[in-house]
Amino acid sequence: MKHYGYNKKSKFITDIILALNMKLDEFMYNLVHHKPYEVTLYLWIHKLYAKDKSINDAILLIHKARNLCIKAV
Repeated sequence: MKHYGYNKKSKFITDIILALNMKLDEFMYNLVHHKPYEVTLYLWIHKLYAKDKSINDAILLIHKARNLCIKAV
């Protein structure tokens, strides 16, 4: 019996990162080195995946959240 949950989650994360016009290798490098922006994005993506949001819904919610954070600065 095969489990495809990991592949589904990886695709979800990858599709969102690419939709945000970020380079996947740079994102992962910065994530591994604990850069605040990438860590925050990863946490948001992970929470949206856990809530079973679609990729399009997740992208829209991340755009809204980023705009709120930018306005707060």
